[in-house]
Amino acid sequence: MKYIILLISFFSFLGSELAQEHQVDWSSAIKHEKEEVLSKIIPLDDEGILVVLNKNKNTIRIDYYKSDKTFLETKYITTKGNILEVDRVGEQVYVFYTVYDSQNKQNKLFAKRITKEDSKDILLEQSLLSKTFHNSFKISVSPNYKHLFVLTEKPYKERSKEGLVFTVFNNQLIKQRSKYYFMSKIYAKKKKINVPKINNNGDAYVIKRDKEKTKSNYYIISYTKGETINYKDFKLNYKPILDLQYTLDEDGKLILGGTFSSPNSRKSEGVFIAKYNENCNQIYRKEYGYRLETMLEFTTKKSIKKEGLGLRNFKTRKVVIQKEGLALILEHREKIKNSKSNIKIEKRDGIIVYSFNFLGEYNWDRALRFNQKDETEKGYWNSFICFNDTARNQLSIAYNEVGYTPNKATDFGVNTLIGTKHIAISNQGNITVKSVTNLFSKTSLALVLSPKIYSDKERLFIISESLDKSIYLLGEVE
Repeated sequence: MKYIILLISFFSFLGSELAQEHQVDWSSAIKHEKEEVLSKIIPLDDEGILVVLNKNKNTIRIDYYKSDKTFLETKYITTKGNILEVDRVGEQVYVFYTVYDSQNKQNKLFAKRITKEDSKDILLEQSLLSKTFHNSFKISVSPNYKHLFVLTEKPYKERSKEGLVFTVFNNQLIKQRSKYYFMSKIYAKKKKINVPKINNNGDAYVIKRDKEKTKSNYYIISYTKGETINYKDFKLNYKPILDLQYTLDEDGKLILGGTFSSPNSRKSEGVFIAKYNENCNQIYRKEYGYRLETMLEFTTKKSIKKEGLGLRNFKTRKVVIQKEGLALILEHREKIKNSKSNIKIEKRDGIIVYSFNFLGEYNWDRALRFNQKDETEKGYWNSFICFNDTARNQLSIAYNEVGYTPNKATDFGVNTLIGTKHIAISNQGNITVKSVTNLFSKTSLALVLSPKIYSDKERLFIISESLDKSIYLLGEVE
């Protein structure tokens, strides 16, 4: 619960427009190359902070900081294969990567512990190829960092059913249990869509999408700490699922939320919310069509009359666990072309927020217009950060006003290249929107809040960057 307190502090800071009692303590400016993409902040309690930058398939950059954000050094870590993920397990941080062993015709998954000195690579899993088809690995770490779940997708075989291997490790990366699962109903595909998730109890889930031509079927598979595997179809009453997102509640139950469409349409027509336990038993599943008032925020009555109900280019972004229920965030994303310059534009019209109680019953929904257009960075600055503010019983959203033309110093404070707005949504659905001012007043650089990276664990960190992304600053909300 410590991170919730920090999130509250952050958005009190935003909502008060950076009053003097709230400050961001920024690190010194750190240079990086354009191909080094900021991807993660990993706090290690009082032992320091790591900022991870992806460089290419087999190299990452790690910037080391003291716990007070004093920059120490940069280290590049190059692996023998392709990097899959960088994550914390227990008190250590590991680079997980895959290697093709041509001599033994195997794919192998390794973990390399990140230390200032070289460390020995740990072999976690290995799997034989099938002719020229490779297997693949996917991983999930529990929210408390105590369990690692490795999902091995067996290689494609023509006219064969799909096979999966479920393996769970403890926080010392010692294998605890493993089981092969043969999916008797699903034929193997060359491209597989399986998402692993593990809870704090060590129960593992896989959310599976199996695509057949234009139709997608969804399934839930669980591998319990009692070593049983459970399998269930996931479908709605009448409508096909368009997309979905997922999260775990505080008890480790799986929450699914998303949108649905008509059988012959790609427009979303409403939302669903569902909950399953570790044995794949459905606790509830609810479906709700869009209200007319919500649709009219992003379309017209004329379009509805001509094309039918629904919204184009809306997909599910996030499922959020709140104090008294759940929130489902839908985001508009569209690529259009400037007829004059012939340049592709990333367009964001806004978001829709749905509120449900813990039984999945509808409370309210709200449409929020952003009206962002980004011609240069392919939507990089258009993203938003969404947090749950438990103490105030509200949802908090911060987004950059991309394409906003008025004077930034007047509206958002000095050194601001793209202004940031804060939206607070109460438990009753009341909305407050404020400009975030003086975010960079303690720096001497012109900066932008990066909405794609932050930490929400023991301490709250954010990142700011120059517009050309040649430097970044690590900030901590005090």
